[in-house]
Amino acid sequence: MLNKFGVIMVKKMIPSMLTLGNLLLGFTAILMTFNDRMKIAILLIIAGLICDFFDGFCARKLHVESAMGKELDSLADLVTFGVAPAILVHIFSLNQIPVFGIICCLVYVSCSALRLARFNAEQSHISGFIGMPTPLAALLVLLLAVTLKPLAVAVGTLLIGLLMVSHFSFPSLKKVEPEVVEDC
Repeated sequence: MLNKFGVIMVKKMIPSMLTLGNLLLGFTAILMTFNDRMKIAILLIIAGLICDFFDGFCARKLHVESAMGKELDSLADLVTFGVAPAILVHIFSLNQIPVFGIICCLVYVSCSALRLARFNAEQSHISGFIGMPTPLAALLVLLLAVTLKPLAVAVGTLLIGLLMVSHFSFPSLKKVEPEVVEDC
């Protein structure tokens, strides 16, 4: 039987385990990309997105949000939604335009890192996002990689990177509270 301290520790571990799941799924997606398993890599990135949604959700619901959790989440997001998609898009598309393809991937990863740092430093207290969130950016880059020719993928990757560091507003699904409907 768990004592009060044990319950608190378990509650604190749940969001961290989901965040680490996100990180490990992103890393495994990179490995699958290098092993020519694009479909599996894409599914792993999507699974990372699910972990990313639920880590913050659980932390808020269990009242165990922390500065360390926020930083760990951003590090995991950089791997899963910044580095993994950039490697995937390069290997499966942008390697056909060597120098420009590498530049596009470098810009995308840099914008992902800047986006995540800006969020932690300036925006974590607001209800929406300023700049495209990295999970959405990753999904869009992956969609481009599987549907378009390399030059279009390159331009799209650059534009998505710029949207991440833009000052455009994007809504947040994480902080939306469900409405309570009262019976009449």
